[in-house]
Amino acid sequence: VKVPAHKNNYTVGRSGKNIEIITIHHMAGILTAEECGKLFQDGTRKVSSHYGIGKDGEIGLYVDEENTAYTNGNFDYNSIAVTIETSNSEASGDYPVSDEVLNVLIKLVADIAKRNNLGTLVKGQNLTWHKMHAETSCPGEYLLSKMDYIVEEANKINNESTYEAKPVPTPEP
Repeated sequence: VKVPAHKNNYTVGRSGKNIEIITIHHMAGILTAEECGKLFQDGTRKVSSHYGIGKDGEIGLYVDEENTAYTNGNFDYNSIAVTIETSNSEASGDYPVSDEVLNVLIKLVADIAKRNNLGTLVKGQNLTWHKMHAETSCPGEYLLSKMDYIVEEANKINNESTYEAKPVPTPEP
């Protein structure tokens, strides 16, 4: 689903930088992809993400990958990252996500890595999480405990000879 972020909530372009990392976040709530995207349509918030995975596994596109989303709390990291918000299955505790959301996240991470020539994903290097870039508990303990699994499964997808990256649609202006 396309839910374009307000123009105040991202920077056009990447300040001459290339995509080097994928950063995983959690929504700290149980939202659809559309509900998450609508938060980024408020021009006073100064936040956005490239993608979101809703509670039903639907993917939302909010900021085109060619542009800099305001997600990581640090402009230098924002300018080299593609960011993904994930809906939680519980909005407290260790902020778990459903198996469906986790599986969609793995496929999306693999696709982003393949299209942007990130090579083999390495936890903490080209696959990062919000708390690495800012003072926060995001993405929660559950997703942190799944990072090795996410890397392993996304790399399996990208190493299969039958895998073809599918183009991600971009919002029309």
